[in-house]
Amino acid sequence: MGVDFIRNESGKPWRKRWYKGRDLLKIPSLFDVEFSEQQRLINVDLDCDVDLRVGDQVIVQLNGSATIVSHAQLCVGRVAACPDEIRATIAECGGVALGTVERISLFGNNAELSIR
Repeated sequence: MGVDFIRNESGKPWRKRWYKGRDLLKIPSLFDVEFSEQQRLINVDLDCDVDLRVGDQVIVQLNGSATIVSHAQLCVGRVAACPDEIRATIAECGGVALGTVERISLFGNNAELSIR
């Protein structure tokens, strides 16, 4: 008697109340977008006194006609000539993509990033 009364008066079971929240978690966020398995490489002109290491993840961002690279909330460089294919792919993802530092030049003024 008591359990039936509580179930009838309380409405939906608590699990069903979370279904909408679960559906919201399934919506992709900014960094859930993944590129195809093809590896794309771009060259970046680094700013002075930048502390980047091979394997660091950076954010590649479109800013009008320029392509900016950021690491730890700092702008670390710019892409001089970004290929149109990569610009179009980044634009489709909201103008932001994740990149990984593959190589850094001997003098530390250029880096090669991979975007997948």
